[in-house]
Amino acid sequence: MTHYVLLKFKPGTDLDAVEARVQKTYNELDQALDFLTNPIVYRCCVERDSNADIMATVQLDSEEHLQDYLAHPLHVQMAQDLKDALAGRTSFDHN
Repeated sequence: MTHYVLLKFKPGTDLDAVEARVQKTYNELDQALDFLTNPIVYRCCVERDSNADIMATVQLDSEEHLQDYLAHPLHVQMAQDLKDALAGRTSFDHN
């Protein structure tokens, strides 16, 4: 299963720091979770109100692992650290 998350941040957010933080967390999750592979973090190259700023994708062995990934302390801490700067979040999952 592929899990996508698209993040839109409030104006003035340091997107360099956000991108680095998201990349670091996903790399750590890749090392910590046997069922998670191929984390990729993208940064949007066009500034538009309708565009997300950051998109991350990961491969999960199955949809049964989604909740384990979402509840992992590394993921929870990242979400907690970014929540005040976040303007919107969308996720999408497919097999």
